[in-house]
Amino acid sequence: MKIGLVSDIHCHLDALEQALDLLDDCDDVLCAGDIVYQYRFSNDVLALLDKRGVRSILGNHDKIVLYHPNHPIRTSPSIDPAWLTYLGGLPKDLSLTRDGVRLRMFHGSPWDDDLGRVTPYIYPQSREDLRRLEEVEADVIVLGHTHVPFLHQTRHALIVNPGSCSEPRDGTLEPCCAVLNTTNLDVEFRRFTLAS
Repeated sequence: MKIGLVSDIHCHLDALEQALDLLDDCDDVLCAGDIVYQYRFSNDVLALLDKRGVRSILGNHDKIVLYHPNHPIRTSPSIDPAWLTYLGGLPKDLSLTRDGVRLRMFHGSPWDDDLGRVTPYIYPQSREDLRRLEEVEADVIVLGHTHVPFLHQTRHALIVNPGSCSEPRDGTLEPCCAVLNTTNLDVEFRRFTLAS
């Protein structure tokens, strides 16, 4: 089975469309959060995720919109209340099993706070945080948040970050998504150029 992975969309509809087109050969697609921006909302991005059956979790920007008192986006006339409700119904993390592979998905880390105020950035060189991830009972751990694609093998789990499908921060100008093959735990990063 192929599982497509996207993260950190940040309201960029065109980028999400391109990433989902690249992941069209996948059986399932997961999103590791930050669907919206702290002060920007996209009804269209949420509608596309719903239409394409993408299973998503909340990122820190999503939580800030949802859980901070009197956030201005929630009363904006451009926001469809149904999509705000949809966003509010997404989980903060996800656990699933495919082909016997136990997968856990978090935005920044398993110890992200519920309000989006504390969300650690975990990179391949984050040795202490990577050690802490070994406590998570999973074969594959999917993270987002850094906008940097990477793959790291701990003693117990494969850690995958697909990067950002809209705003790369790895020194390239290429957004990225990824494909996890549950048969052999192979990961393929798929980079693309945003259409202008």
